Amino acid sequence: MLLQRLVEYAETSGEAIPAFYAYKPVRWSLEIDGTGAPRGDLVSTADKDDPHRRFGVPRLVPAVTRTVGISPALAVDNGEYVFGWLSEGAKPERVVKQHDAFRALIIEWAAADPDGPGPAIAAFYQDGHAGRLQPPADWSRGDLIGFAVDGAYAADTDSARRFWAGVAGERKGSGRSGLCLVCGQVQPLLKTVPQQIPRRWLPGATQGASLVSMNEAVHGYELQKFLTNTPICADCGLKFMTALTGLLSDPLHSTAVSGQNARLAWWVLGGSTFDPWATVEQLDPTQIRNLIAAPADGREATVEDVSRYCSLTVGGNVARVVVRDWVEQPVRLVKNNVRTWFDDHRIVDAWTGEVVKVKVSQLARVAGRFEAGRNGGPGTWTRFGASGEHRPPDVFHRLLGAALLKRPLPPKLLNHVIHRIRIDGRLDAARAALIRLALRRHPSLPEHDRERLTPTLNVEHKQPAYVSGRIFAVMDDLQRTVFRVADQKLNTTFAERYFGRAIDNPQVVIVSGRRNVQAWLKRLRGPLHRPNWSEAYERRLDDLFVQLDAIPSGAVLTDKAQFILGYHQQRAEMRAERMATTVNKKKSDLPPEPDDATPTADDEGDEA
Repeated sequence: MLLQRLVEYAETSGEAIPAFYAYKPVRWSLEIDGTGAPRGDLVSTADKDDPHRRFGVPRLVPAVTRTVGISPALAVDNGEYVFGWLSEGAKPERVVKQHDAFRALIIEWAAADPDGPGPAIAAFYQDGHAGRLQPPADWSRGDLIGFAVDGAYAADTDSARRFWAGVAGERKGSGRSGLCLVCGQVQPLLKTVPQQIPRRWLPGATQGASLVSMNEAVHGYELQKFLTNTPICADCGLKFMTALTGLLSDPLHSTAVSGQNARLAWWVLGGSTFDPWATVEQLDPTQIRNLIAAPADGREATVEDVSRYCSLTVGGNVARVVVRDWVEQPVRLVKNNVRTWFDDHRIVDAWTGEVVKVKVSQLARVAGRFEAGRNGGPGTWTRFGASGEHRPPDVFHRLLGAALLKRPLPPKLLNHVIHRIRIDGRLDAARAALIRLALRRHPSLPEHDRERLTPTLNVEHKQPAYVSGRIFAVMDDLQRTVFRVADQKLNTTFAERYFGRAIDNPQVVIVSGRRNVQAWLKRLRGPLHRPNWSEAYERRLDDLFVQLDAIPSGAVLTDKAQFILGYHQQRAEMRAERMATTVNKKKSDLPPEPDDATPTADDEGDEA
């Protein structure tokens, strides 16, 4: 089914790549005229300032898998084949054979099609022009060199395509016909898959790799090598390898992050314009608006019922493709999953007061270690793949699967994130979103409790750990207000000192914190002359304490998460109330927001 869907994508993607061709950077170009005479020296096409031309201009080049044997390409190849140049480590006798094979292929082409560019390139060699060209100073062994005849790139002419299809078909064909397992037609069958996926698209691979490979007897059924028991026709083999390579190399259809062990590619078949990547990662407003509005207004077209979302997660092991996951689902189901994803993780930002959606890569990023800035400067998240990132190796793709396919979250994710919050002392909107997501999808949490976990503060949610988190947030806010009014520097806040301990045992911290609260309230009433503010804080704390029969202690995992969520949402609620008072002149008994207020380490929103 996987191969069939790749072939279907190749047939409908709109870009047809000729048989046995692939896009590769051609570093050097040599212009010759119709008689084979050079029109100058080799010209470099590389541009280090252009990421798409760093190693040369990408061109369609004849391409089949090349192993240890001598196997020249047509009209474009490396310097050993084209000119017989010796590089460091090359074997002189082998290079001579490579160059002779390349010239023999050109002569064969010229004889097969006298009206194509083949005779001009053959004349170039026959007249001895090749021996007069010296390797450029910055030439390297892997650089491709291509011929241009009278301004036309020779390897991509109709003449070259026809001739190369026959040559490559003989090299890779099995010499027999049979029923292709992909298309179900009787066709000439392949001996081996004709192309490989470059290793840069396969995390863990050390060489280019084929999707289907049995080049040793022990790999195949009944100890048969090659594709003897896996009949694939040449047309299907070319299409699914071209499609997969194109998908893996396209940033709009694939993704991978450093340190994660796989690369994911996706595509949509059937006519739907739904873009899952733009929705859950780029957070495209138009895509999200259409996604959320469609069920309510009935605008979802019937094409969604017949369209399919396909995704493939691959890694590499030396020269083998490791298929880690393959998914095919109706687009309508994927859309429903994404709507649920947004419902489950949306969270209020404690600094802006807005309810935000968080892209998948940011959720994966905040699962790692946070490095505090020096001398009070802004901190950063440890990079993906960096030493000591303390980030689950598959968290990005597991979260992506949870978003698009509604798969369960990794069982240890909630415990891991809580541990990082305790160690780092960092809680922002993205981490709070992870906490809410993990709670909403926790298998042991009853449905009615999940519905109480809203994006913003839910005053009707009376779960003890959640209320305890709210109390802790009010205590911390009270301390900050007292020191700000007294114009005293606060080196360590109540939250910075006790937050980690409070997550594990709210009772110990809140009971001991009440003594500090009484002292802070007394200062507001007395020396600081703010009795109204003292009454406001006291009233809030009394309202919260009355909701508790007992302050929880020795919290289980979900209680720890509830405490963190209550703390985050209470902070956001108090700041939103202050902002509304300032902007709309609404009444509030809370102290106003200071004029020089700036986000603290755990107030800042998501990083881009």
